[in-house]
Amino acid sequence: MVRESVYIEPSKLKLAPPPPIHVRSSTAIFSGRPPTAQGNESITPVARDRYGFKKATQNVTADQYDVWNLEYTNYLARRRKKWEALMKQHNLPTDKPTRFPPRSDKVKRYIRKGIPPEWRGAAWFWYAGGTEKLTQNAGLYWDLVEQVDQGNLNETDRDLIERDLNRTFPDNIRFKPDFDPISNDLGRDSDPTLCSETAILRALRRVLQAFAIHNPGIGYCQSLNFLAGLLLLFLDEDEEKAFHMLSIITTVHLPGTHSRVLEANVDMGVLMSCIRESMPAIWTKIDDVHLLNAGTHFSANNARLPTISLATTAWFMSLFVGNLPIETVLRVWDSFFYEGSKTLFRISLAIFKVGEPDIRSIHDHMEIFQVIQTIPRRLVDANKLMEACFRRRNGFGHMSQDTIDSRRAERRKQHVADMAKMNTLNSVTSGKSGKSGALAPPVDADEERPPAGMRRSASKRFKRSMSRKRTAKNQKA
Repeated sequence: MVRESVYIEPSKLKLAPPPPIHVRSSTAIFSGRPPTAQGNESITPVARDRYGFKKATQNVTADQYDVWNLEYTNYLARRRKKWEALMKQHNLPTDKPTRFPPRSDKVKRYIRKGIPPEWRGAAWFWYAGGTEKLTQNAGLYWDLVEQVDQGNLNETDRDLIERDLNRTFPDNIRFKPDFDPISNDLGRDSDPTLCSETAILRALRRVLQAFAIHNPGIGYCQSLNFLAGLLLLFLDEDEEKAFHMLSIITTVHLPGTHSRVLEANVDMGVLMSCIRESMPAIWTKIDDVHLLNAGTHFSANNARLPTISLATTAWFMSLFVGNLPIETVLRVWDSFFYEGSKTLFRISLAIFKVGEPDIRSIHDHMEIFQVIQTIPRRLVDANKLMEACFRRRNGFGHMSQDTIDSRRAERRKQHVADMAKMNTLNSVTSGKSGKSGALAPPVDADEERPPAGMRRSASKRFKRSMSRKRTAKNQKA
């Protein structure tokens, strides 16, 4: 049965005022009690965590979450006492602090064990250099917002931002409340233009639009909505701070990863070489380059990457948001903003190490992609992953930022050479056919698409690689 649309004059709409959770304060999400909508007792409450996210996911049940969280809540209380003592040692306040202890081995250990949830956003901002960034660019963000209002944002980025806006954290109550603020007579089938947006969604739109204008080499790229959304959630919806933190992520820690011409395969090449060196048994399972391209093997001088790099690319572009359970993501972000991008490589290696039994049990290359996608989504125990990453024996804490940056430089140099080679080949081909125009790397049916193809979707590449694997497997049989 088709529901008839109902038109109500805007002046007659009775919009419920935003609930307390929309106030620019993080108090509600750290109280340990899931926020509820007043005056909507008929709605069945959704089990939520301390941040307002739904406890249950496709890979973790609410019961599994509660069993883990019972002890983890006690763990947080113990860690908070240690942090309070540390702050007092440095004569720093413990009530809504904005400054934190200077860097030291002790502070690094404390951060690896988790920052108190209610201090998390402020600590990220402090240790990532947000204060200096804000001081050096005073007023920049609001100037960019004004430029957006004047129509300076290109329509492509504007449309992409609008498309992804309401897809941002639909399982978080501050982004998508449990109740409909419009009259129940309209319900969820009503005209979406009549539904109000939460304050944090409006802030998210402004941050993404300002960022797109300020960074034309990036514009808007999928995953930026989740990065900015989580920053807003933990920075009390301070748009200016979230904007500068997003800039730090994309320029300082992950340069080129989100650009219009992606360099994500640079980091993926570094990660794959690290897996090959440190976990050879796992590498034999995921190295399918020779299956997809006969006679070719992955190497530091080869642009080709195993199919699994499509999954790990998503890990880096989103900083594990949507790939790890939210508490585990936050613990990774604690270390990321303190120690830098080497954290992403360390955590990625730890995920493979934790999932090694599952990976090594697979005998079919076609299943490896799905298995490795699933492994991190089950890692609700944040302590377990962090311990696997930083333990002294068989851990990955020894991997330095200098090592990562050096390997990045080598990989980037090879990437530039490969692109130049393809452009030269394209120029020769175009000359023979009598065509002219901008050079672009040729894409053969049996070749990988250039990195820019990963910017929006990897599905076509994945399906193509699966088809090649099946062909190779049938030929071998």
